[in-house]
Formats: sequence, C-alpha cells, structure tokens
Amino acid sequence: MASVTAVVAILAALTVSAGPDRSGPLFPVRQGGKWGFIDRTGEVVIAPRFDAADRFSDGLAAVRKCAQLGYADGRGEVVLVPAFEPVEPGLHRRFSDGLAAVKTNGRIGFMDRAGKLAIAPRYLRVEDFSEGLALACSEAGCGFLRKDGTYFGSDMYMGGTSFRNGFASIWLAMGMNLKRTVFVTGELKVLPGEYEGSGDYAEGLAPVRHRDAWGYVDAAGTPVIANRFAEAGSFSEGLAPVTVQETRRCGYVDRTGKLAIPPRFASCRPFSGGLARVDLAENPATDAEQVAFVNHAGDVVIRGDAARPPFTAADDFADGLAAVGAGGPPAFADDVVALGYIDTSGRYVWRPTH
Repeated sequence: MASVTAVVAILAALTVSAGPDRSGPLFPVRQGGKWGFIDRTGEVVIAPRFDAADRFSDGLAAVRKCAQLGYADGRGEVVLVPAFEPVEPGLHRRFSDGLAAVKTNGRIGFMDRAGKLAIAPRYLRVEDFSEGLALACSEAGCGFLRKDGTYFGSDMYMGGTSFRNGFASIWLAMGMNLKRTVFVTGELKVLPGEYEGSGDYAEGLAPVRHRDAWGYVDAAGTPVIANRFAEAGSFSEGLAPVTVQETRRCGYVDRTGKLAIPPRFASCRPFSGGLARVDLAENPATDAEQVAFVNHAGDVVIRGDAARPPFTAADDFADGLAAVGAGGPPAFADDVVALGYIDTSGRYVWRPTH
C-alpha cells in the first residue's frame, strides 16, 4: 500500500465529481468515516465520500449519502435512486442477474437497472437471483422465481438456498432438530433423495447430511463419499473442508474422500484463489480465533497475528484480494471495524482504516 502521504496526495487530487471509469474490480474502503473504492493495487479510484457502501455487482454498488439510498457506477456517480424501500435497513440489495430485490408496502419484488419493477412485490422474503432463478417465500410457502416473474413452488416448501452450479436446495421440514432437504435442478425438477441437511453443488459434488453425519453425492444423487464427517463444505479447487467426528478438527478431502490436508484446524473454509481461510486456535471454545490462510499443501502461508498491523478476522479471497478486519469481522457498511485488504502474498494493499 502507498504511504499515508501518498494516499493523502491521491485523495487531494480527486474531486467530488466522478473520476475516470476504471476496468477491473473495485473494493470498498472506509477512511475518515466515509466510504470510497480502491482498485486491486490499492489505488483510490473513487474518493471516500459516501456514508455507507457495498461491493460492486453487475457494475453497480449500493451506496448511502446522507439519507439518500442509491447505486453508484464505476466513476462514483450515483446513477440510480430507487423509488422503493430497501429490503433490509441500511443499503439496497446488490444487483444480480440484472435485478435487485426491493420492498414496497411490506412486500418484496425485484427492480431492473432502470429502477422499474420487473417482478411485482408479492413476497415476504427472497434471495438474490442466481443462474436465472431466485428463491421467494410468501404465506403460501416457498419456491423459485424466473426472471419473467413466473413461479414454481409449493406449500410444502419451507425455505431453500440459491442456485449454485445448476442446483439448489429446498427445505421440506424444519424445527425440533429436524430438517428435510431435497435438491432441485435448474429445470426445477426435484431430484430423488432426502437429507437432514445439504450444501451447495460444486465441481459435481454436494455435501449432504444423513443420520447425523456428512458425506457427498454426485449430480445424480448417488453417494460417492461416505457420511462420516461431523461437518462438510463445498468442493473448490479439487478439495473440500471437512470436520472429523473423533477430534472435531477440520481438514480437507479430495474427490475420492481421502484426507489430503490433515484435520488440524479449529475451522476451515473452501479454497479460493489458491488459498483457504482457517482458524489455528487450539481450543475454539475458549481461545480467540487465530485467522490464517493455507495453500493446497496445507502449509500456513499467511497469519493474521503476523501481519503488521495484525488482523483478527478475514473474508475469503475474491478477485485477488481478501478483506480483513482489525477488531472484528470485515463488513461493508457504516460499522466501526477497521477494514483492510491483503493480496495472496499476505501484503497489505490497503491497511485497516476506519
């Protein structure tokens, strides 16, 4: 990251009017109580002037300036101020597949990038669109919306997940430690097989829970890795995080179910950008999280407590950077956690700031 003097010079050179639009991902940062955006090198692209901001999605970022809630483009200009309420207080939802969820009169629908209603507000809760479909729930149950507003659902469906890699989960029952889930294809066909819990399909496999243990099934629902884990996550880059029953420690299995990285972490996340986030705490019940990142060999290559300044929490890597927090988990809103970014070498491109 540039020195403080260099950053001040960069900010002074940027005016309140929008600067040139930059290609590549932009990342929200907070400085002096205001939010702006940097590029992957840590250079300020949009000077901090918003009271709250979110990541870019579909070319727009949800922002707040004073009482105005809207969306900014890559130059930092507010190009859309919806005439609808946000689904949750604070900021509008991100755009996904060209649509964003909005609320009016207590009901949720979707607007397009012009700010016009594309799907009428009829629902009590929705997930964002993914792969052309969005989970939507009303008093009559849950189901999936297509982008043209047509709906597939049932009063038997109590919830579900967004589509990932051609599949989503539907919950048939919940409560009293009971959960029944099934998988739905992108053609909205229910696959055979019911589970006590399930995760996302990735690389052709999905984690499922049966008789209080987790394993993996393929795209046809056929078991391929036996249910023997206390927890299991989705595959990424050929490996999946699992927690073994005996020690409750987390490691990584390959597609055959063999432990490729021994279970020695308090928790672990899927790989992203060649690295996976883990917790090195010896006793997670009493010890604070010791956030770190490991490579495919299981070697610890980045430690939060070894960074200068140290960070105590982190997100997974996305677009080449990982958001890190000093004093709490990183968040993109008007919070008080110091937010920074590191690259895959562990170098700060933006040191944590408020």
